[in-house]
Amino acid sequence: MRPLRILSSLIFSASLLNANAQCFTANAKEFECGQMMFRTPATITVTLRNTSTQPAEIKYVDTGCGCSKATYPAGAVNPGLDAQVSITFDCKQLGHFDRIVRVYDKQSERPAEFEVRGQVVTKIENYTGNYPFKLGNLLTDVEAIDFDDVHKGVKMVKEIHIMNPTGQNVEPVMLRLPSYLSAEMLPKTLGPKQKGTMCVTLNSRDLRDYGLTQSTIYLGKNSTDKVNKDKEVTVSTVLLPPVLGKDDLKRAYAPKLVMSAKSLNMTELQTKSKAHDEITISNEGKSTLEISKLQLFTAGLQVQLGQQRLEPGETTKLKVTAIGKELKKVRTRPRILMITNDPNNQKIVINIQK
Repeated sequence: MRPLRILSSLIFSASLLNANAQCFTANAKEFECGQMMFRTPATITVTLRNTSTQPAEIKYVDTGCGCSKATYPAGAVNPGLDAQVSITFDCKQLGHFDRIVRVYDKQSERPAEFEVRGQVVTKIENYTGNYPFKLGNLLTDVEAIDFDDVHKGVKMVKEIHIMNPTGQNVEPVMLRLPSYLSAEMLPKTLGPKQKGTMCVTLNSRDLRDYGLTQSTIYLGKNSTDKVNKDKEVTVSTVLLPPVLGKDDLKRAYAPKLVMSAKSLNMTELQTKSKAHDEITISNEGKSTLEISKLQLFTAGLQVQLGQQRLEPGETTKLKVTAIGKELKKVRTRPRILMITNDPNNQKIVINIQK
């Protein structure tokens, strides 16, 4: 009986190895899509080879984002043969994207993985614009970065275009980066009057809370440069809760937020030290509306919300006070952020015109 037990153990171990072994392997680990036109769907095709010793069938493809869909052949792929997976991006959101795509098959537990990067733009061209901001010794096209409408787990990239106006070589670097941000300079060294691009990457997995997270980073001419206020770059990130599926029955019973205004005109600050206004907020849905976050992008604003939870048919007031002396000091746009459980209005940004 003992030899049979040993044989059974070997068969069981082999089955475990087959289950854990990866069947498909992509022909590359990274795919750079380059620039893609805004609102013009774009498709890339990736070749995957069955590197196992058994036929394998693709079960499903996780594209890492609802903005992309995958198509793949049905049926088993024999060992040594290829399958084509096509990924189509809807290109409805401007900016850089960075996705991990996972291809799962029916025969193993380990998916094939590869990374896809690209940039959605309104016009495909190299940057030839102006550099209106002076950060330390360098000139840039922006002094603030906004990562809007970010969902947990997504990576996003924003560019800062930099010009070296000095007569010396510099190696621009971002200083005081928080754990959820990283930065890469291309090219690493800028000669006199030379231009380059700083790519700042957000890894939203490292953000803790939904809503607004702000930090200040600094652009140095090299890694030993000192941190000063005149080198500041403000980074604002809005992390949103998970989105309900389009066919989810919960949407039929969801709350519905209605506001009397989404912007406030406070130009009276030009002649007064303070300005006041208010917005009426109503719930015209079928379940409780919850305003889980109410945050300010800048100093110089004060807010008071009557109720954070509204039952169907209820209303409340959001009172806003703007302080002219403080708002004059801020460099970024004064705004108010609300995060709600209305699936169609998860994020509300109220702009303040001063």
